[in-house]
Amino acid sequence: MMKPFGLGYYKIDICPNFCMLYYLENVEMTECMTCDHSRYKPRTGRGKTLVAYKKLRYFPITPKLQRLFMSPRTTEHMTWHQSHHAVD
Repeated sequence: MMKPFGLGYYKIDICPNFCMLYYLENVEMTECMTCDHSRYKPRTGRGKTLVAYKKLRYFPITPKLQRLFMSPRTTEHMTWHQSHHAVD
């Protein structure tokens, strides 16, 4: 739903106890380095797909801001202006 607007996101597996992210150098790990909890739910039936207990959805802010500043109407409302009131 967000992709047509250029506002995609990344799914990052996280520890169910919120100890760590399985991201960058930790992407291949299968257990939390803090609490030793498994990254994946036990497989049921014939399913071969590994399913993480929890996922984080990371929405990068840079593409959103670029998109907002593309329109002159929104840029006008987002630009910071110094107050016209004199400071004594």
